[in-house]
Amino acid sequence: MTRPEADDDRGNHLDARARGHARVYGAGQNMSIDRSRHSADSGYRFGTGNSFGPHNNFGRQHIGEQHIGDRYEVDLNPVSALFTGRGPGRVLMVLGLCVSAFCFAGWMSIVFGGMSGDIDSPRDALGTRLGSGIPVGAVYFLGFGFGGMLLGIGNSMAKAAVKGGSRTGHLIATVIVCAGGLLCVVYALGGSPPSTLLPFSGSPGVDVPAGVVSDTRTSAKRGGLTLTVTRIENVDGHGVVHLHVRNNTGHTIGLPLNSFVVTGGDGHAYQPRPFGGDWNPQIGASARQSGTIDLQEPVERGTGDLRAEFTMVIGESAPKGIAVTGIPSRE
Repeated sequence: MTRPEADDDRGNHLDARARGHARVYGAGQNMSIDRSRHSADSGYRFGTGNSFGPHNNFGRQHIGEQHIGDRYEVDLNPVSALFTGRGPGRVLMVLGLCVSAFCFAGWMSIVFGGMSGDIDSPRDALGTRLGSGIPVGAVYFLGFGFGGMLLGIGNSMAKAAVKGGSRTGHLIATVIVCAGGLLCVVYALGGSPPSTLLPFSGSPGVDVPAGVVSDTRTSAKRGGLTLTVTRIENVDGHGVVHLHVRNNTGHTIGLPLNSFVVTGGDGHAYQPRPFGGDWNPQIGASARQSGTIDLQEPVERGTGDLRAEFTMVIGESAPKGIAVTGIPSRE
C-alpha cells in the first residue's frame, strides 16, 4: 500500500501521499493515515481527517454513525408469514385470502353477465341491489380491498408473534377486525338473504317475476285514517308498492317505513328496503299523501290475495295499525 516511515507501540503511521507499496497488517495492529485511524481486527474507523481512494476491508465498518457490514433480512413476500409466522395473525391472513377470492369471483360474475348481454339497464350495471340499497357489485369491490387489508394486518401480526408479540393483544385485534367486517356485511344486506351475495346468484339476468302484480285500487279505513294500495309491481328485481293515504284524525300521524310489510297469499312476508322509494312517514292533519315503498325482493304473482299493512301508527288518537287486505294478484 505505502512504505512505512515510522513504527511505534500504537501501530504504524504512514504517509498517505506515498504510492506503489503495500503492507499486510495482522489482527490487533493499528495504522493511521493522516488523521484517520484503522484497526485490522474490527474494521476501520474514520476520525476527523479525509481518506481518499479505495479501501479493501473485511468485517464491520463504522463511518461516523453509519454501520456497514451489518446484515438485515427484508421479507417482501406478503404470504410467507402464513407458513413461518405464529399466532392469530395467520387466521386473519387465511380469512383475507378467502374474502378476496370470493369477492373477485363475484365481480367476475357481474363482468361476464354484462358481456353476455344480461344487463337490461344502467341501473343493473353493478348487479342487483341489496336490502340496504347498495349494489352487490359495490360490496364485491369493497370486499376485495377489505380482504387485502386483512391479509396485510395478519401478515404483520404473524411476524410480530415470532419476535414475542402479545398473543392476547393479537387475539383481541383479530376479534375486533372480524366483528367489524361482519357488521358491515349485515348492514349491506339490509335484511336480504345472505345467498344474495353468492356469485352469479344475484347478478343481472337471473329470472325474477316482472311486471305488474296488482293494479286494483284497494283501500282500508281505521280511526280516521284511510290507506289505499293503488299498484304493486316488480321493477329491477324488487317489488314496488304504490300507496295513497288520507289523514282525517285532526293530528299529525306517522307511518314508519320499518313497520310496513306485504304478505303474499302463501304467507311469505316482503320487507321494505331501508333506502329506496319516496315514502314520507309524516302525514299532517287533514292531509293527503302519495308515495312508493321499495321491497327487498320481487313479489310472486299468482299466490293469492295480498295484504299490505303498517303494523305501527304513531300519533295522538291514531290507530295502533292499519292493514289493506284482499289485494288481488295477477297470475
